[in-house]
Amino acid sequence: MRAGHLFIRELRFRRVSVVLAIVAAAAVSACVVGARSFLAAHDAETEKLIAALEERAADRMAQLRDDARVFSKNLGFNILLLPGDQDAGRLYAENRSTAFFTRKQVQALGSAELATLNHLLPMLRHQIHWDQYDGNVILVGIEGEIYIKSPNFQKPIEERVDAGMVHIGNAIHKRLKLQIGAQLEIEGETFTVKRVLPQKGNIDDISLLMNLGDAQRLSGQPGKISGVLALSCNCAAGDLDPIRQELERVVQDVQVVEFSVRAQARQRARSAIGKRTKEEMQDITESRAILRSHVAQFATLLVSLVVVGAAIFLTVLTFASVRERRSEVALLRALGLGSLSIFALMLYKAVLTGLAGGIFGCLVGVLAGRWILGISATATTPFMLSVISATVAIATLASALPALMAARIDPAVILNQE
Repeated sequence: MRAGHLFIRELRFRRVSVVLAIVAAAAVSACVVGARSFLAAHDAETEKLIAALEERAADRMAQLRDDARVFSKNLGFNILLLPGDQDAGRLYAENRSTAFFTRKQVQALGSAELATLNHLLPMLRHQIHWDQYDGNVILVGIEGEIYIKSPNFQKPIEERVDAGMVHIGNAIHKRLKLQIGAQLEIEGETFTVKRVLPQKGNIDDISLLMNLGDAQRLSGQPGKISGVLALSCNCAAGDLDPIRQELERVVQDVQVVEFSVRAQARQRARSAIGKRTKEEMQDITESRAILRSHVAQFATLLVSLVVVGAAIFLTVLTFASVRERRSEVALLRALGLGSLSIFALMLYKAVLTGLAGGIFGCLVGVLAGRWILGISATATTPFMLSVISATVAIATLASALPALMAARIDPAVILNQE
C-alpha cells in the first residue's frame, strides 16, 4: 500500500480535520495580506492628504504672496536711486542735491522694463525757508505719472499731485491749522491744500509734496531730478547687486540706496509665508508617520498572535489526529509500512493544507483589501508567493512533532492494548 494512496484516503475520510487545518493556515496568510493592505491604504490616504495639502498650500501661497505684495506696497518705496556723483551725506544733512538725473535718463529707466524694480517715481527734494511756517521745510516734487510695469491694473504707491496743488506734512498742518482747500503762498506762488499727510515721525512731517514741475520752478532747478524712488520685491534685504547690474545696462553710474527697515519687513513677510507652509507640510507628514508606526506595530502584533495561535492549533489538531488513529498507524506498521512513510504521510497533509490555506487566505486578503479598503495593487506575485511559502512552512513545522510521534509508534504495544 503506497503512501500516496493513504494520503488520498486521509483527505476523503478526515474532511473535518483537513478543513480546520486549511482554515487555520488561511487565517495566517489572510492576516498578513490584510495587514499589508491596511498599511497600503494608510499610505494611500497619506499621499492624498499630502497632495490635497500641497494644492491648498499652493492656493494659500498665491493668496499670501498677493497679500505680501499689497503689504509691501503699503510700506512704501524701499529703494532710492541717486546720481553716482551725489554726496549722500550732504543730501541727508542739508536736503539739497548736488547732482541730478536728466529727464532722458529717467525716461530710459521707465521704459527699460526692469525686472528688479517697479513703481519708479522721479522726484526732487529741496530745502527752503518758508516765511509762513517761520522755519525750514522740504519741497518734494514728484512726477505727475508713476512708471510701473502694468499700469492697466497696478495702482501707484504715491498719489498723483496736480500742478498748483500741494500735500502738506502733519507738523505743518498742526502748526498752521491748514485744512483741505486752504490757500497758501510759497515763494510768491499760491497753492491749494489737497491733502494732509499722515504723521510719520520723520522729516516728511515738515514736507510739502507737490508736482515735480512746480518744485523745479520754486527751487530754481528746472528739468532737474534729484533721485528716483522705487519698489524692489525680488531681492533679499541687503542684496543690491542684481539691481545694480540691471541698472548699469540702462543708466551709468547710479547709486542704489536701500531703506533697510522696509526691505527687511518685506523679506520677513515672504520668509514667514514659506516657513508656515513648510511647517504645515512637516506636521502632517510627521503625524501620519507616527500613526503609521502605531498601525504597523499593531499589525505586527496581530500577525504574530495569529501565527502563534494557528501553529498551536495545527499542532494540537495533529496531536489529536495521531492519538485518535494510533491503532490505524500500528496496523499500517504491522502490514509493512515504514516509519518514514508514516512521517511523510503526516507531512504531506501539513504541506497540502498549508498550501491550500495559504492560497485561500491570500485571495481573502486581496478581496478584502479591494472591497473594504479600496486597495487593489498591494499584494504582488512575489509577496503572495512568499506568504504562501511561509504558511506552508508554519503548517509543516507545527505538524512535525506529532508526525514524528506517529512514526515512532510501536505496533506491537498498540495492537496488544487493542
